[in-house]
Amino acid sequence: MTQGKVRKTLTLDPEIIDALGGDDVALSTTINEILRGEVERRQRAAALGDLLARLEEERGPVDPDEVAEFRRLLR
Repeated sequence: MTQGKVRKTLTLDPEIIDALGGDDVALSTTINEILRGEVERRQRAAALGDLLARLEEERGPVDPDEVAEFRRLLR
């Protein structure tokens, strides 16, 4: 996808570092995987919002209970 890596500084709680193993290389990989999962979650949520907007245009208001159920399933 992207070329190379971007270096950023993070401030984390010591118990989080310890729980993740403390190794800098493994820590970077773990945090990158966590952030990638968050980006994917946000993309799915945005896609759901777009879909709901299209459905409302085509069919009228969407049932809020159904929206809540789909949001739950996408987590």
